Amino acid sequence: MRRTTLVCAALLSLLAPAVPAQAQDLCTWTSSELPLPTGVTSGQALFAAPNGNLAGQASSGALLLWHNGASVAVNAPVTTQISLRGLNGSGELVGWDGRTRTAFVYRDGIFQTLPTPSPAENGTSADGINEAGDVVGTAYSSSWPPYRTVVWPRSQPGTYRFVAEDVALGIDDAGRAVTEKGYVVNPDGTRGDLESSPNLNIRKFQAGQALGKQFGDYHAVYRWDVATGAVLQRYDVTSPTPIGVNSAGQLATWTEKASGNAVKVWRGTDYLGELGVGERVRAVQENNDLAGQRKSAAGTWVPVTWTCA
Repeated sequence: MRRTTLVCAALLSLLAPAVPAQAQDLCTWTSSELPLPTGVTSGQALFAAPNGNLAGQASSGALLLWHNGASVAVNAPVTTQISLRGLNGSGELVGWDGRTRTAFVYRDGIFQTLPTPSPAENGTSADGINEAGDVVGTAYSSSWPPYRTVVWPRSQPGTYRFVAEDVALGIDDAGRAVTEKGYVVNPDGTRGDLESSPNLNIRKFQAGQALGKQFGDYHAVYRWDVATGAVLQRYDVTSPTPIGVNSAGQLATWTEKASGNAVKVWRGTDYLGELGVGERVRAVQENNDLAGQRKSAAGTWVPVTWTCA
């Protein structure tokens, strides 16, 4: 049944025209600065999650968290050797601690190192977290395979399991792990991969959808439904780098232009317009606002959101 569904979906995606790059009503994007903690003068928003949560980092490396636009204190080390990789709707953060080459999760006000799986001689990163608090990441090894996707289940503290031989991208609320090649691994270990996997380069996973490219089609962004594995839409974009997507199907992607990189935005099949060069969009929020950073009047790069008007 699933094979038939995927074949039909593949035929429909080939027959359907790509989403046009223009529409009659375009957005005018209005930016608003996000507040920064005392003593922090610059930074950026990097990830969006449900319940009005945004997360990012200051130029010092300090982890930043906002809830409904208000700054939330984060009790975590301040160092540029820490890299934020994900956020959920409870405000839990995950990422890579370069000081110890380990994966971390920040929850309940505590910065915690996750158990290091073996083999992982070259370190482990946490790359995503779902609403239940399950964490997915990548174990790097000097032996074959060099990358393994690992899951740390919230319901079994202190444990982990390897689920695929690939780089992790995220984990959905059903516990399905998503990888760079488009592997989708169910909690019971069975697979339901994305259409055209493994000939894919998945770059973003958010709100049950994956964004990336298919090999041989490098001037388009594809959007997949992770639950079914089917392609939802193909978007014509010059040299795209996907940014994010929300549950309403609003997505943003970088595109290459002669004047520099700009950002294009769609909601489903509707093109919403473009943000100019210099607007550093990093995330798409559930309320359809964008988030990232831009240069302030004082000349510093500060975290901002953009609203469609």
